[in-house]
Amino acid sequence: MLHKKNKKSEERRKYRRYKCLLPAEVLKTKGKDKFVKRATVHDFSRGGLKLIINFITLDPGSDIELEIYVPEKGLKTSLKAEIAWKKFVDDKLEVGLKIKEMGEETKNEIFNWVVPSWSKTKNKKK
Repeated sequence: MLHKKNKKSEERRKYRRYKCLLPAEVLKTKGKDKFVKRATVHDFSRGGLKLIINFITLDPGSDIELEIYVPEKGLKTSLKAEIAWKKFVDDKLEVGLKIKEMGEETKNEIFNWVVPSWSKTKNKKK
């Protein structure tokens, strides 16, 4: 007999992700230096994020360098991550990233901005 897997039991993330829309640029990825491609961060946690990007292929296990912007705070930061997974949705590539290098203070600042924003939008829907 086949059992449906519980999505919660399959979850491997250490940290809860919070939805957001932050502009980003891919600066460097495997074999492509001085490469700038616009992207959007769609969720963020202390350990990773989901990036959505058009027209390039990124492979799980590869490293990637990004710049993330928080326009409302006038904040711009760089980070290095590992591509954990990828999937195509509506002609766009969704990529899960595990953060490898990012300033802790900046990470906290983005996280603290994203979480209140997320809770405000969630409360408005009720």
